Amino acid sequence: MSVKRFRHLVRRKTRALGRRAQGLRNRQALSRAVLFLEVSVLFGALAFALSGGRAALFAALGGRADVWATVAALAVLGLLQLFVNERVVAALERRLAPEVYDERRILFDLGQAARASASLDQLFNLVVRQIEEALQTTCVAILVKDDSGDYVCRISSRPDTERRAAEQRQSLSGDAFIIKRLRNLSAPLGVNPQEFEAWTRALIAAPRQVKEVRQREIELLQQLNSRLLLQILMRNELVGVISLGPRPNGRPFSAEDKQMLAAVAGQLAFIIEHSKLIGRIVEEERLRRELALAAEVQQRLFPSSPPATESLDLSGFCQPAREVGGDYFDFLKLDGGEIGLAVADVAGKGIAAALLMSIVQASLRSLAAAQSLIVGNKHPLADLVREMNRLLWRSTSASSYVTFFYAQFDEASRQLTYVNAGHNPPLLLRAANGGAHEPARFTPARDPRPRPAPAAFSSAVLTADECFAAGPAWTRLTTGGMALGLFDGSGYEQEVIQLVPGDLLFCYTDGVTEALNVEGEEFGEERLQALLCESARLPAEEVRAAVVARVLAWCRGTPQHDDLTFVVLKVR
Repeated sequence: MSVKRFRHLVRRKTRALGRRAQGLRNRQALSRAVLFLEVSVLFGALAFALSGGRAALFAALGGRADVWATVAALAVLGLLQLFVNERVVAALERRLAPEVYDERRILFDLGQAARASASLDQLFNLVVRQIEEALQTTCVAILVKDDSGDYVCRISSRPDTERRAAEQRQSLSGDAFIIKRLRNLSAPLGVNPQEFEAWTRALIAAPRQVKEVRQREIELLQQLNSRLLLQILMRNELVGVISLGPRPNGRPFSAEDKQMLAAVAGQLAFIIEHSKLIGRIVEEERLRRELALAAEVQQRLFPSSPPATESLDLSGFCQPAREVGGDYFDFLKLDGGEIGLAVADVAGKGIAAALLMSIVQASLRSLAAAQSLIVGNKHPLADLVREMNRLLWRSTSASSYVTFFYAQFDEASRQLTYVNAGHNPPLLLRAANGGAHEPARFTPARDPRPRPAPAAFSSAVLTADECFAAGPAWTRLTTGGMALGLFDGSGYEQEVIQLVPGDLLFCYTDGVTEALNVEGEEFGEERLQALLCESARLPAEEVRAAVVARVLAWCRGTPQHDDLTFVVLKVR
């Protein structure tokens, strides 16, 4: 501690001890004066009553009349003393010998209450009560900055003022005149009642909006009967204001009073900041519980298991990057021996994307069930996706959209009909080392070159080199249209592909190919194709496990930045 600081503390302590000693001497002198006055009044009254002609009157009334007169005088004097001590002496003490407060005790009580209090309002109540008792002011109020930047009256020692301010929801705005002055001052601001009149006169020529704001400011300060405004500062930020009303005896606030108030305000600033931190922690915990519940609800939207079918081997996987995500996959068991398969990726992440994903799921299931009942529709999937686009366009903002892939597999004909609405093209790996069948389409085929018939099916696992040895083995399913929700009235096309046993269809979101390793390199489609070639002969569940293991190993050491979702379909 520096010598200058030590001397300041010594002077401050000396002044405090001197004030307490002087206050005690004043109270003792006042008590002696009142006692002397009471005794003088008693003896004067008795002397007056028992002297002169009044003594003869008492003698005529009986031998003990003077005794009863003395007793009556003492009783009257006792009642008078009670009244004087409660009213007159208390008023004299407040004016001539005010009670000297103990600053250290106030701060200690505030610190103890901060540890034990259950709410910030209880602490505010303690601060208001202690300041009011120590300085004997008519009104003490605390205004605290809220999330909007306004300074709201949280508590007042005058219940009528607090109730009226709460009912009218009055507050000082962040750009209020008095708030700007407090920000630019390092000392408490005294408020003179005459200033209110000057402010009111200055507002005559002001614009209407400015006049209304300033008038509300004046009204609130008048309701609080403000005479001294004290800053509550935290890291040079004004987080609150303490308003003090006038003292009954008209005495001004001394330098020691302002030092005590500054110490209280400093401790109160830490309490307010701590309460906001606790509030944020509580809010984060509440949000964490809600997110956990939302994640549980979202997981129930995904199919617990693929539908039972003799012609397909299905498996799906979804791992959100956060508690909830916007990726979606689904399996549908439809009438007429058809199996529906969907994969979608909602733009964005978190709660908003998860809500939009639930809309996609509900829309798909309802429309798919309705479309399966329509007989003779040659383009049922294109109509279904067009209707989903219309629903999403009407119910979402312009920045919300969904990439969507939907397919239906006919178990009788082994034909796959699909629509790709702006989604990553699923990869179709033909059976028997890249042999492919010419797809049957409602639209002209993109590659009219004839392809060889499938060779004998081998149970051996293909290597990447073997998979690509006979030339391109992949078919990307791209037929469709725009992503859902971008434009009203978007048109869509569907395509029909003939599948054979051993064909592998891999539908995925961009979280698979864009998974990053520690060097920032993406997993990429080439690695995905090689991995699928290596595991092409495995069951769908084992293919799923292989992809998950390889992608997670690739991005080990880096946080998952996007949802990881894919579906594996193998024809039996």
